[in-house]
Amino acid sequence: MDIASDTAVGGGGASPPAAGASVDPRVHAASGGSSASARQSSRRSARDSGAPPLPPGFAQFIREIRAAFGARFHLLELEAKRAAWSAAYMLAFGVGAALLGVTAWLILIAGLVYGAVVAGVPWIVAGIVAIALHAVAVFMLVRAMRGMVDNLTFAATRRTLAESSTAHDDSGA
Repeated sequence: MDIASDTAVGGGGASPPAAGASVDPRVHAASGGSSASARQSSRRSARDSGAPPLPPGFAQFIREIRAAFGARFHLLELEAKRAAWSAAYMLAFGVGAALLGVTAWLILIAGLVYGAVVAGVPWIVAGIVAIALHAVAVFMLVRAMRGMVDNLTFAATRRTLAESSTAHDDSGA
């Protein structure tokens, strides 16, 4: 492969020197060199390494694929950061809402106890009734939670896996 055909195929670069014309390397280096000589040296190193040179269209395709994946990964990174910040804010807002809800509940109960005391009920009785109602609610919630513990064991998945392993063992494999 000579430089003249390489320049014509490559679509650019410096034209090859005329036959018999000598090129002074200092003049060539001072003028910035030619893309043809750069391509020739890269092809020579590719040839020396034993790998065939890539066609120009394929190399461009590879560069575009890399750029596309790079852009996608950058977008993924930005969206992951945005999601992380959103999750952090959601957690903070959730904690704030829970605190405000508990505060509102305490004020409501205190208001009911106060209203019962104003209505003539002794404060100790009103306080014990409020505590008893809360204790009953806690008992019901804990009982409901204990009933859901079996849902955490993945029983159907374990049963399916056990059935498939026994069927696999029975088949002789």
